[in-house]
Formats: sequence, C-alpha cells, structure tokens
Amino acid sequence: MVPTKNSVVVNKIKRLPPGQRLLRSAALSCLCTCILGSFIPAGVGMHTEEPLVTTTANELPFQMQEELTELKRLVMAKANQPKLHAGVFVVEPESGRYLNLDANQYYSAASMIKVPVLVKLLTAMDKGLVDPAEDLILRPDLIGGGSGYLQWRPVGSKVSLKEAMESMIIVSDNTATNMIIDRLGGMEACNEDFERWGLYRTYLNDWLPDLAGTNKTSPYDLVQLLAKIDKGELVTAESRSRMLAIMERTRTRTLLPAGIAPGSKISHKTGDIGRLVGDTGIVTTPGGQRYLVAVQVERPHNDRRANELVRDLARLIDEGIKQNKKPAVALSK
Repeated sequence: MVPTKNSVVVNKIKRLPPGQRLLRSAALSCLCTCILGSFIPAGVGMHTEEPLVTTTANELPFQMQEELTELKRLVMAKANQPKLHAGVFVVEPESGRYLNLDANQYYSAASMIKVPVLVKLLTAMDKGLVDPAEDLILRPDLIGGGSGYLQWRPVGSKVSLKEAMESMIIVSDNTATNMIIDRLGGMEACNEDFERWGLYRTYLNDWLPDLAGTNKTSPYDLVQLLAKIDKGELVTAESRSRMLAIMERTRTRTLLPAGIAPGSKISHKTGDIGRLVGDTGIVTTPGGQRYLVAVQVERPHNDRRANELVRDLARLIDEGIKQNKKPAVALSK
C-alpha cells in the first residue's frame, strides 16, 4: 500500500511476553534508583541509633507465668475501702510472676500521662526530628496551672526542650508538658503513637492539668510501656538510660517510694488530681530483683485515704514480690 497525502500508516509493535515485560520493568526501576541515588547526599534519612523493636503492639514484652494469688488476696483485702477503687498491675519480668487487680479498666491518667509523652519525645529525638538543645517558646495557650514553675515565666520566654523534658517528670510541670505535646504535633499525634505501641486505654483528651480527669490510661498500659522500655524497645539504649535517670529524680516520694524497702531504687512518675492518685515505676530491690508496678486509686475529691492506700499496697507488693510464700506484712484495720 502506498500512502496518500491524507492517509496515516500505523505500525503495530509486537508486545513482549509477560515474563520479559516484568524483567524489563525491574531493570528500568533499578536503573532509575541508581541514578536518583547518586544525587542524594550520603547519610540523609539514616539514623545509626534507631532502636530495634522486637515485638508488635499485640505482643507482650513480658511473660505472665504465675499469678501471685496470695498476694492478690492481701491486696484486694487492703483495697476494699468505702468509696475507693484501686487498679493494680505488677509483673516481675524475669520470673513471669504477676498480679492483676482491675488493671485493664480506664482510669484518669493525671500526671502519669507524662510517661507516654516522655517516650514519644524520646522516639522523636532518636529519629532526629527534634533536638534537646532547641528552644520552645512559652505561649499563653500552653500555660497550665498546678504543678511546675514554668507557668510563672513571662510569655514569650525560651525554654530548652531538655529543660522542659526534665521539668515535666521531675517536678511534674504541666506547662512544660503542654509545650512538649505541642512540639510533637499535638494530642492526636501522641495518641496515634500510644495506640501503635499497644496502649489501648491510654489517650490525651485535654491539655494539662486536666483536673476533670479526661486524659485516660490504665495500670496495665503503664506497666506494659515501662516493660517495653526496660526490655530495650521503642527507644535507643541512650534514651532508655536518660528516661530512667530522669524518672529516678522524681521529687514526689510520698507514694510508691514510701512503701518500698530501704535501699531499693525506683524510677517512677506520680499522678494526683482530685478524683485520683497513683504512681507507676520500675523497682530494683537491694537483692537485685526487678519488678514493674502501677497503682491507680479513684477516690472522692482529694480523699487522703487514697494516698495512704497507695503506700500500703506498695509495702504489700514489695514484700510479696520478694518471696514465693505469703508476704510477711500484716493488714492494718
């Protein structure tokens, strides 16, 4: 056929078989990757200290092998007080011994919510997303009453992220906490990570101090998070050491620390609002045993019996976890 002025010749190209087309696509993809890679500076997007997360959200960082039934009986008897409701979770990771008393319910988090916020901050530091030396600006909408001294600084003051991080835990500074939450992208960004870590009863709903108790967590969630950190998950070894060292300096010593044996070490964080008081931490006994504990007590407004109950339960737990037999602690009336 001889083409005319107004005709178009269409040459049909024979398609390659599927297998050959796949090989051709793979080769082109590899070539493009090599070309693009040559324009990216070495080291961009790489983090040499990225932690190795060895469990998924649905996997526990500890084994629950043996329930401490006698200790639980004593704890239940002590906690059985009018208008007080205690949630308790304890685990000794090495042995798998544990105690669970209403630990999977929702409780007001109070300042114990600062533990997952701290972990969120440390993960951002590990990834190079934030720098502990950077300055945060004190805005009026981030000022929180109650605990802490940053609320008294002039609006517009600069606060280093390191100072805010330490103040959030050591003196339970609510303004520092709000500044950190804001820097991390807000409450929703924090909640997404909490859920991803398997903390299904832990979330932020309001800025600190949240006196209404709308921020939630549970004793089980708190211990599970501490266990992940203690096992070397979620954060780097350096951040793990930093976190435990900061929590060891918590100034409020009237709850769990008041009930554990002299010579024990505890990295912990307390919480205290009108409707709830609690404490959570990692305890190392003088004999080298290590256990994780969280106690939350709901109460009538500012009922000081709840504070005493946390101390009493700490004594029972500390004695009970150190032996297989009945804890040698008498119940007071």
